[in-house]
Amino acid sequence: MNNATNDLPEVVRRQVKKIISDIECAGSMILAVKSGARANGFVLGLVCAGGITAEQGEALYEYFDHATENRLKVLSLGLS
Repeated sequence: MNNATNDLPEVVRRQVKKIISDIECAGSMILAVKSGARANGFVLGLVCAGGITAEQGEALYEYFDHATENRLKVLSLGLS
């Protein structure tokens, strides 16, 4: 985990770990993008429901986007 997740409630951190794991273990580009989209929906839902602040949401968006981007790079190079 990183600074984006340190101040989140425990229940949210567990879901973040699960989503990150899904992104990092995606076996295809389609699954990586799908997991990344799910992550963005998760963050949007938390922000809209007032579960996290907009600032925390932005940090999570960046965290998930970075993980998705890295996985897509690995998959595009065939290094999976």
